[in-house]
Amino acid sequence: MGTAERRQRERERKEREIIDAARELFFMKGYDSTSVDEIAARLEIAKGSVYLYFSNKEELFYAVANDGMRIALQMYEEAVKEARTGLDKLMAIGRAYIRFWSSHPDYRRLLHENVFKSPLGGSGPRGKEMARTGEATNELMVAVIRQGMQDGSIRSDVDPEKLAFAASSMVDGMLQRMERRQASEEVREQMLSYAFELVRAAVAVAPVVSEVTATGSKR
Repeated sequence: MGTAERRQRERERKEREIIDAARELFFMKGYDSTSVDEIAARLEIAKGSVYLYFSNKEELFYAVANDGMRIALQMYEEAVKEARTGLDKLMAIGRAYIRFWSSHPDYRRLLHENVFKSPLGGSGPRGKEMARTGEATNELMVAVIRQGMQDGSIRSDVDPEKLAFAASSMVDGMLQRMERRQASEEVREQMLSYAFELVRAAVAVAPVVSEVTATGSKR
């Protein structure tokens, strides 16, 4: 291993230590109530050492939040492997979405309380990295919608990009409202399941049903 590679690995190790410390404090106290001084104190390093790797606390938020979004994306990617049609894959993403938010409530609260405070496009490298993870998630949804349009499970007249945006925005909005109302996990899962069934009903191709006469013969 060369010197440059060792230095890069050491930098990555220190960055990960800072991200992990920030995540623990963000989950425990909330983003707004956590200071860079506290993150440094948790690691027993100088505050200036944190700024060697992250330009500000917002960049640390994006690094922590992106970890959560990558976990979710991996769950979506695994879920679609088990489904056959595009519609089935879209619903599998929905079920994986529910599982992620139910099993990672700390990430749910952190993201919904802070993710829209500043535009990702105007942020630093960590914000841009988080934006890329979000784009990858959206691209996966668009891809399965297009597959569904091709295999006949999703209506051919839908716009894949608009449908992906509308479905994710609807569910995100529901989660934020339920978070503010402190809804129980049971209520949250019921409402999310209902939302995804509404999406299914709206976009699924209706099955062809033969009209049968009273005598049982087809017309």
